[in-house]
Amino acid sequence: MKKKVITSLLYIAFISATAKNFEPNWSSLDSRETPQWFKDAKFGIFIHWGLYSVPAWGPKGSYAEWYLSGLNNGDTARLRYHHDNYGKDFPYWKFIDLFKAENYDPDKWASIFKKSGAKYVVLTSKHHDGFCLWPSKESKGYNSVSGSAGRDLLGELNRSLKKVGLKSGLYYSLYEWEHPDYPENISDYVNKYMLPQFKDAVQRYKPDIIFSDGEWDRDSQEWKSEQFLAWLYNESNAPKDVVVNDRWGGETRFKHGGYFSTEYDPSSEQINEEFINRGWEECRGMGKSFGFNRNEEPEDYSTSEELIRMLVDIVSRGGNLLLNIGPRSDGTIPEIMINRLNDIGLWLDKNGEAIFGTTISPMASSGKVRFTLSKNRRYLFAFVNQIPKGKLVLKGISGSGNEQIIHLGKSRKLNWRNVRGDLVIDIPKKLYPVFGNDPVHVFKIPVLPYLSEPSVEIVLDSSYADVTIVSEDRFSKLEYAFGNNTDQIKKYTRYDGPFRINEPGILNFRATKEERFPSKTVSVPIEILNVQNGLYKKTYSGEWENCDEMIKGELVEESTSKDFSIDEYRKNNFGHSFSGYLQIDKDGSYEFQTSSDDGSRLFIDGFPVVDNDGLHGRQVVKGEIPLEAGLHEIRLDYFEGGGQQSLEVKWKGPGFDWRTIPSFMLFKKIDHLEK
Repeated sequence: MKKKVITSLLYIAFISATAKNFEPNWSSLDSRETPQWFKDAKFGIFIHWGLYSVPAWGPKGSYAEWYLSGLNNGDTARLRYHHDNYGKDFPYWKFIDLFKAENYDPDKWASIFKKSGAKYVVLTSKHHDGFCLWPSKESKGYNSVSGSAGRDLLGELNRSLKKVGLKSGLYYSLYEWEHPDYPENISDYVNKYMLPQFKDAVQRYKPDIIFSDGEWDRDSQEWKSEQFLAWLYNESNAPKDVVVNDRWGGETRFKHGGYFSTEYDPSSEQINEEFINRGWEECRGMGKSFGFNRNEEPEDYSTSEELIRMLVDIVSRGGNLLLNIGPRSDGTIPEIMINRLNDIGLWLDKNGEAIFGTTISPMASSGKVRFTLSKNRRYLFAFVNQIPKGKLVLKGISGSGNEQIIHLGKSRKLNWRNVRGDLVIDIPKKLYPVFGNDPVHVFKIPVLPYLSEPSVEIVLDSSYADVTIVSEDRFSKLEYAFGNNTDQIKKYTRYDGPFRINEPGILNFRATKEERFPSKTVSVPIEILNVQNGLYKKTYSGEWENCDEMIKGELVEESTSKDFSIDEYRKNNFGHSFSGYLQIDKDGSYEFQTSSDDGSRLFIDGFPVVDNDGLHGRQVVKGEIPLEAGLHEIRLDYFEGGGQQSLEVKWKGPGFDWRTIPSFMLFKKIDHLEK
């Protein structure tokens, strides 16, 4: 059977999101491109505000907005705080009488956010406790209009943000801790409560962005997420360029929906081509909590310098930063948070050209230097934390033309020269005091325009692949390299038209043109498999705390898999043990990593290379081992306890950087193969 695979960083074949109806299935919904305004915005404000803002307390390092969960689950520290301050018989819902928002000034909030340089704002319309910041009829008596606040807090902020030209969005939790129908009567909860309530918020406020959350407790089918998103895109009052995240079911994170969302993980190892295509966003607080936590001290907050550097790092890797503030219950924003936002805004006032509307640079960030590229691909922006005295040398960069390089923060023009493939920027001594101690210095560098990456269409059969490469620039030259090892894929051939490949390997391709920098090289595995490719997979069922317990548990299925894919239809309390052989083409040292939620561990020839075991959220663990060319036994154990589930296995070796292990290099049997 033939199948078609299309790979491109700029998938030009997609039609506009405004010009099609979407079906209620992930195949159709995932074809919708993330609206460009979001990718250009780069910086947004997150706001966690609700009943939990009254106690505003949690142990250091915890989420204060999970106060109710702590009470319900017997968290000793929270129970002691609650009993000491409100009494043993004071129920959580009574905080509605104390949540008065008496000093809430949405226009003042909007002004603060505008000055910060943010382009969009997302307010918690309803968190996991079920309390709503608008007059939801589904939460009658348990919303901000019915309570002591007596105000539509969401609607007021929405209007104020629109007045100052900021995009306005809402956070909505799919699940609730104490709803009478959840989780015992999930169908009624979703159909009679959650979906009508969610749709009501959309129709009332026409959000530019929706941050769904609480998805991990059920899969997307139970939440009816596909139906909701089809309604949102096709029928709702929301703008046609409404943006959504990827939190729509226990199986959807980093796979389905809109942009990909990370959380307190700004340096995630998972950032790849798909993240860049979709757009991605790191969300986090200034401290360790989203909701205001009076237990956090000033030293628990990131400094302005740290936050600016974090923003630069995230944007240089194609992402957005959604930075959270936690107002007090009276509606005032803590001064330390306002000060941080003001500092970010002052820096962006001078350096925003290098942030907003930029794209990821083909020039990879290295060391302490970060890069972005202007939308017209004519200027490269270099970010450095400290300026060396005398000169700044940027490796592998060449300036172009007669324009001077500009230090954006101080609007100073600087001389430069190309020296043996490097860019040397002269830093006169007299300017040292002028440049001062900016948290990040930004240099605007004129360069030859970079070409956009070409796209490839692959029609894959069981024994061959037909390849067509396409460029946006019809006058560019296309070239490709193909092979099973790194030496072969360094030898590029000019592309003259469609061609056929009869064996598995890695296809590299790029665009080149005189008076232009070459495009980024795109790498695509050609997955031509034979009957020996793949892995044996054992599936287990049960509750465990580590992989050893899993493989001693109940074996429910034995099957084969083409790679380390987990079964998305399984929810919680399952595990897999994959086994087979890994083909190594060249002697050398190889690194492996697993990203998993929950535990995983990887063995090569019986040696434990990666130990990512235990109950935990998604985390990355690496290991290294020397390997000779040939076939090596490989085994990977993985288990999922509860909540979210994920597994990704990557490797790095002589001549290639981190990538997923190709299926054609995995074997479930060694018949007729030399080890």
